[in-house]
Amino acid sequence: MEVTNQFGYFAKDVAAELEITTSTLRRWSIELEKAGYIFERNKKEQRIYYERDFKAFRELKKLLTNSVAFVDAIKAVVSMDLEDKNASITPSVHKEELRLSKSELEELIHRTVKKAIEEEREAMFRAFETKMNDVVEKRDRLITQQLNRSLEERRLEIAAAQEQKKSWWKRLFSQ
Repeated sequence: MEVTNQFGYFAKDVAAELEITTSTLRRWSIELEKAGYIFERNKKEQRIYYERDFKAFRELKKLLTNSVAFVDAIKAVVSMDLEDKNASITPSVHKEELRLSKSELEELIHRTVKKAIEEEREAMFRAFETKMNDVVEKRDRLITQQLNRSLEERRLEIAAAQEQKKSWWKRLFSQ
């Protein structure tokens, strides 16, 4: 079966659209093939699903939901004429479009938010560290200035005391 003017989907996309697991999709595909249904495959022998196949899977899912036996549901789907119900164009697997399941999207959002929080925290720590360094530097300058003033005052006091001693001896011996 060669499908023209259509774009196909890979299993992950089909499973997400049908809200089933890829392993369930694989099992359904194998059983449909055993019953004579033909899926197109790419060069890597991967199944490529088209709108016709979507319709088959939706029908199979509906039958199974209505408690039809799996074997009977497979036979019913294989016997349906899905070709005439085909859509003319579906989104391409070659398009720059990415499909994510809800859990994949949640995980992606979680990782992105976590990364953003970590980056923001790092930026805050750097800003805090810079601020602390500025405060410590300012404090150190003030302490150094005060120590220098105190040392200068002490030197002046010592010099004055020595001058007083000299003048006392001078007064004592100059008379």
